[in-house]
Amino acid sequence: MLIYTSKNIKHKAEKVIQDNGTNDVFEICENLKIIILKENLGCVHGFLQYYKEENEYIIHVNKKSKLPHIIIAHELGHYFLHKNLNTFQMEKCSLVLGAKLEHQANIFASEILITDKMLIDEMPRIKNWTYKQIASFFKVPLFVIEQKISQITLFHQNSTSLTEQRKIARFA
Repeated sequence: MLIYTSKNIKHKAEKVIQDNGTNDVFEICENLKIIILKENLGCVHGFLQYYKEENEYIIHVNKKSKLPHIIIAHELGHYFLHKNLNTFQMEKCSLVLGAKLEHQANIFASEILITDKMLIDEMPRIKNWTYKQIASFFKVPLFVIEQKISQITLFHQNSTSLTEQRKIARFA
């Protein structure tokens, strides 16, 4: 099993965007021939399923969801990071491992939905906004912005000068 760091996940998401020429999760699924099915899943938001006989992946999305692109981005995280794992079996064996896989899929989703370029391009407008205002502006849940900004802050603290860190701290 490959162990992913937040930095690995960020680079994976950037490569997916580059390879597909978009961060639109619907287009990415179309390019990869991943089927999206909206159905009544009860309290489940969504899940990724592989049909071995057909060699195809399906992302099931709860039809009651108001933000299906968020669920699809998360499930694409599982596709790109965990598609060779039997996550249902792993989650039965270890709650910690299951939580880790979900956290990694959330990191991937935040990186695919909100790119660094998107934040930089909007910096003059959003630099003094709250996380909630930024999330509303980008039409994503608050956790996506919190995750994205925590990743930016983490990466830049490890690789930039103090002056650059102060610029980035405007987000935090």
